[in-house]
Amino acid sequence: MKHYLEVIKNLENELKQISQVSEVLLEQIDLAIGHCKIAYDTLKRLVVKHGFSDRKSEIFFFKEIKPSVCSKLLYYQGIIELESHRQKVGENEIKKYFQRELKKILKYMKMHQSKVQYYRCNYTYLDEQYFTHHNPDIPYAVRDYSTLIDEDFSSWKDHAFSIIMANEMLIDYITQEMEKLDHPDKKNLPELNLNWTGSKMDLYELIYAIYLEGSVNHGKATIVELTKAFGWIFNTDLQKEIYKTQERLIRRKDPVKYLTQLMAILRRRINNKLK
Repeated sequence: MKHYLEVIKNLENELKQISQVSEVLLEQIDLAIGHCKIAYDTLKRLVVKHGFSDRKSEIFFFKEIKPSVCSKLLYYQGIIELESHRQKVGENEIKKYFQRELKKILKYMKMHQSKVQYYRCNYTYLDEQYFTHHNPDIPYAVRDYSTLIDEDFSSWKDHAFSIIMANEMLIDYITQEMEKLDHPDKKNLPELNLNWTGSKMDLYELIYAIYLEGSVNHGKATIVELTKAFGWIFNTDLQKEIYKTQERLIRRKDPVKYLTQLMAILRRRINNKLK
């Protein structure tokens, strides 16, 4: 499993460096798609060569690893379409176009609500059926195209998970672009060179505490809005995990570990007069 995870790590590092290669958005996206395709092909070769040590690792691969690459590929392909269309129409038409595309995505998510819920809630009770390949119990009539043409590198639902993950990223992208159209003055906000170097779970813990206490907008700020804001400030992707995190926090032995640590550090420094 280590070599599969290494592919994901390398891809994420390459995607972070794209802005340093080109300042042109469409060129950046084209580079991103190229990196995603290379990562996808590498994963496929590794699966054919090494396979999986057990059923648990197989499920993890098709549920987490492969969709993390495929979703990025679908996401950047979606952005290519959005931005290519933006260049063909005027400023007044682009917002209507974004609204139509957003509506299509939301309609898809609603039509596939059971799969979306399974993904967001991190359910596991159907993993044996959904995320194992060469499963003879799945009728050919219900298998999707990718499963039928490449059974060695596909499970029943990994492509569905990839689409859901890509859609969530596209929803965020379109929403941000529409926000820029509504508030063009925000385009001039400075870029923050701040990177969250702690655990993401610690940051989620902090966000949930702020959300539940109602400290922002008199308690009217949603958890999605807060997650988006913290993700922008600290240059990290928090959106795709937000729906799974609440359950993980509840299951932790100490769900407020980070906040307790912060409180202890602050109290100690205050007692020492913040030296």
